[in-house]
Amino acid sequence: MKKYLKYITIIALGAVVLSCDNYVDIKTEGRLIPEETENYRYLLNNTYAFDINYGALDVASDDISFQNEAQTTALSASDYNRPFVNQYKWADQIYFDGELDYNMNSMYSALYNANIVINEVMQSKEGTEAQKLAIKGEAQVHRAFIFLTLVNAFGKAYDATTAATDLGIVLFTTPTVSDNIRRSTVQNAYDIILSDLNDAVNSGLKPINSGNNVAFPSRASAYALLARTYLYMRNYPLALENAEKSLAIQSTLNNLEDYEFSAFPTRRLDRELILSKWNGYSSLTYAPQILSLSNELIDSFDTNDLRYVLFTQPTSTFSSDYTIGRTYAKEGLTGESRNGGPTVPEMMLIKAECLARAGSGDLAMTEINKLRQKRFRATEYVAMTATDSKDALIKVLAERRRELMGHGNFRWFDLKRLNKEPEFARTITHTFAGQTFTLAPNSDRYQMPYAPIYYDYAPNLQKNP
Repeated sequence: MKKYLKYITIIALGAVVLSCDNYVDIKTEGRLIPEETENYRYLLNNTYAFDINYGALDVASDDISFQNEAQTTALSASDYNRPFVNQYKWADQIYFDGELDYNMNSMYSALYNANIVINEVMQSKEGTEAQKLAIKGEAQVHRAFIFLTLVNAFGKAYDATTAATDLGIVLFTTPTVSDNIRRSTVQNAYDIILSDLNDAVNSGLKPINSGNNVAFPSRASAYALLARTYLYMRNYPLALENAEKSLAIQSTLNNLEDYEFSAFPTRRLDRELILSKWNGYSSLTYAPQILSLSNELIDSFDTNDLRYVLFTQPTSTFSSDYTIGRTYAKEGLTGESRNGGPTVPEMMLIKAECLARAGSGDLAMTEINKLRQKRFRATEYVAMTATDSKDALIKVLAERRRELMGHGNFRWFDLKRLNKEPEFARTITHTFAGQTFTLAPNSDRYQMPYAPIYYDYAPNLQKNP
């Protein structure tokens, strides 16, 4: 147990989310006693520990704009809101000295448990080889998601020419750790992510997990995360291949017209969700911490678009003091926070983007229109067209922004990867309490700073510029 606490403390993970004592005995060096295979199954069954996301980045993107003076005044009035505001301002320090980044805490705590399973389950007893491989595969999907999310939050966008030297993240791959905690490279992170996911798709995972099991990795989710990974690497042929493999297993869409006057499904009832990775009860549905949407994003919607109708509301809905603009409101429909797990629409959007980039603009628009048809009332739907593949790509990226609005980091990560292309590079401005903040393409502020407390435990941890 000593090593376990050290592992968590060094990376400032604070309280242990999951006590392994609940399931198995702990060796003094911090490893599970490799006995029954079912013990590792129990460890993964605690979805509270694994159904998580790093949910702090939506506010930093160009989708968000705090236009109401009453909101900025309220946000400035309490230290509780300071990390939220600092993300919006792209500050060089988000957290106070001594303050924990709870998003990172939960991710690394889940990583600890995933590493226990990955490193030990194959030596366990009273389980078949197939059972052990499937359990290991689930843990590898969880670890891949954690590394992919964190490397895009704290590292640079993937660039094949510099990834081998670009600073990435701390890559714990075992349940024990040395005192010399340092960040590896972006390339190292992606190598592990790809290795884990390629192992997982061949590990005997169930094709689909849905309903109460939607937080358990499936083969469809492993392919989906491979598609996402290759998209972020700008390897479009392999992103397309894996998106299609995921869609071949799971492709059902929700028809939003069905929910205009009835309850919207929670994650356990959402047929589009391939793997749940939500932000727990960290919901942004109470003033002043609401995601007030930028005029640019709102203006991109047709007002008949049911995503506009259902998933956005006037800011005045949340406070009578707010009089300007609209805010992201899907969380209020489900009672759940933003979910960054892979979905059927995300796979369709990846497929469409890759087709457009490959010169197949017509096929890209066919895929986009399959999605859009479920986002309008039948009487108001009009198919979208493109003049050529370049125009199709522009339209696909705009549709991706609308569809994945507020889902959990998608827009921020897209800005990072698209800044590598001069045609899509953007300079962003945010205003707050009379001040204007500017974020240039490829700015160092796209790499989030670590909370200062981490350097107390890991003095050799390299800082972002």
